[in-house]
Order: sequence, then structure tokens, then C-alpha cells
Amino acid sequence: MECPWPSFHIVVYGCGFMGTAILQGLLKRTQNAGKQPEIKYTAWVRSQTSLKRLQHELGEACGQVHCVAGGDALEIIKSADVVILGFPPDVLRSVSDLPGMCATLQEKLIISLLAGVSTDQLVDAFGWGFGYPNGPITHYLRVIPSIGAKINDSVTLIAETKSAGPNEQKVGAWIFEQLGQLQWFPEPLMNEATAVGAACNALMMVAVDAIVDASVAEGLSRSAALKLATSSLRSASGLMLNGGMTPESLKEAMSSPKGITISSVLELERGHAHPAISDTVRHAIHYTRNM
Repeated sequence: MECPWPSFHIVVYGCGFMGTAILQGLLKRTQNAGKQPEIKYTAWVRSQTSLKRLQHELGEACGQVHCVAGGDALEIIKSADVVILGFPPDVLRSVSDLPGMCATLQEKLIISLLAGVSTDQLVDAFGWGFGYPNGPITHYLRVIPSIGAKINDSVTLIAETKSAGPNEQKVGAWIFEQLGQLQWFPEPLMNEATAVGAACNALMMVAVDAIVDASVAEGLSRSAALKLATSSLRSASGLMLNGGMTPESLKEAMSSPKGITISSVLELERGHAHPAISDTVRHAIHYTRNM
């Protein structure tokens, strides 16, 4: 996909861990690829502590990002073409109530990373969006990337929307295509998709941690166990993502008579792992709906 804009300025407003991961991924990709639009990057954070964390995380690439702590964020946002909202969802209203904020965001592409916040809520907070009959046009995209953006391996969820123009949607998609895979979802299913992704991250962290601990207890080094566990998970997920296999067909293919895999599956089932995982996913969905 080609970017329809030859140049633009991205401001990450509230550049926490996800905003930092996005910047890291974009800087890596745009440095190493061929013809690219000219992009200026600015990151705004609230405190000096956050600024030090941001600069440390960016490392040598810090010189390519204008990093700002505190002060008048509106002056920074004024020059932006794309504003990525990375602050906590529960401060949306306090941000939109800042004097001059709504006017400053007019006619820009606003990309929201706020989990549980719909496009309609963004329009309600900041003003008229694309497709509304009156007022200046502001373009809104609701996007949920994963932390894998840092290494250009994100799974990014994007809400199908009529609140952004065709070119603005292409620009948003191009930005996150640099960071990994894109999955478009109808707006009414974004909370559910967000929750499933978050639950997968939680389950992966708990599972890998348990596998590594047990491996160390049985004699493997922690580094070897971690590499083995994560590589095995990536291999198995790759077969389902790109190899046309399902969990059922993968289990059948890997379960030889009296084998280790089927024995491990049965042990997990004795511990009620399947219903526990299902309950965790449903809990995450209900939690997200009520944010």
C-alpha cells in the first residue's frame, strides 16, 4: 500500500509504552524501506520522569523524535497532520475539556488508541467528524495495536468507520501496516476483538512463565526454556495462521499414540484449563464493554 500523503507530521499525545512502541517500529521501518513519505515525529508526555523513560526507550533514535514534557501541548498539536491519542481512556473528557483542544484538533486525522472508547464517543468529545453535515471536518480512526509494534510484528485492530475520509483512512492504514498485520472489524465488535487480543497476551504471559518455571525446576536453564517455549508457540501459531491448520487438526497431527503431546493435553484438561481459558476471555470481553 502506498501512502497518499507525501509528507506529514505525527504527534503522539500521551506517549506511553504503546506510543513509544509505535514510534520505535515506524522509525525502524521507514529507515530501512525504499520510497517513503517524509514524516516528522513529535512525542508529548506529561512529566520529566516519562520523558526520561521515553528517551531511554528510543535510544539512538531519540534524535529523530521531538520529545516534549509538559507545557502547552496545543502549540505542538497545531502543526500536526496526524494526532495519535495515547493517554488513559478515563481522562478523555478532561482532555477534550481543555480550552482550545477541540478547535486545535479540527481538520486533522485523530487516531485513538483508547481501549473501550468508540468513534461516536470521540466525536462527542472533540466535535464533528467526517460525514457530519455541519462544522469543520475532523477525521477519526479507532485503532488498537499490540506491543509487537516495537519490532514491526503488531496485530493491529482497526474499526471500520465512516468518520474518516478515504485518504485519511489510507494514511492510517499505511502507518500501522508498517508495524505488522492489520485486521479490520465492524465498530460494534471492536470491544470484543480488543478483549480477545488482551486476553491472549495475558494467557501467553502466564503460560510461558509457568512453562519456564517448570523447565528450570527440571534442569533446563531459564534462557533455554524461554527460547524453547516462545519458539514453540510461534511455530504452532504459524501453522494455524498460515498453514491452514485448526487447533483440532494440529492436536491430531501432533498426538501420536502414547505420546507426550496428548498426555500433556489430558493433564491440562484434568486441571480444567479449557473452561478456565474460556472464562478468562469472556471476563475480558465483559470488562472491556464496561470500561
